[in-house]
Amino acid sequence: PVAFSVPNLASALPALFPTEHRYSAMGIAYNLAVAIFGGTAPFIIASLIELTGDDMAIAYYLMTVAAVAAVAIWFLPESARRHLPGSMPSVDSEEAARKLVETQDNNPLLDLASLPFESSFEIARAEHKGRPGKPTVM
Repeated sequence: PVAFSVPNLASALPALFPTEHRYSAMGIAYNLAVAIFGGTAPFIIASLIELTGDDMAIAYYLMTVAAVAAVAIWFLPESARRHLPGSMPSVDSEEAARKLVETQDNNPLLDLASLPFESSFEIARAEHKGRPGKPTVM
C-alpha cells in the first residue's frame, strides 16, 4: 500500500504549498498523516473487530478511508501547466517571456496573487499600465 501512496505524495504535495514554506509544510503534513492514520490503524481495526465481531470490519474500514481519500483528491487544486505557488513561471525563450508579460492580466494559468512579488511591484505595474510599446519585464 505504501508503494502506491508515496509517489503520489511527491507529485501532489509540492503544488499545495508556497515555495518559502513547502519543505516544512510537506514534512508536517506527511508525518502527521502517518502518525494519525498509520499509528492508530491497528488499534482502530482491533476495536472494530471486537465491537462488531466481524472479520470483514478491516475491509469496511479500508473502503471508508479510501472513499474519504477519493473525496479529498477530488478537491485538490489542479496544478498541471501552472507554476508552483510562490515561484516565478519559467519560459524557454525571450519570445515566450514577452508573450507571458503581454497576457499576464488575462491569462487563466497565471495567478499573480501567488507570485513572490514585493509590494513595490504593484506600484510599478500600475505606472506601466497603458503605456504603448513593448512590454517591460519586471
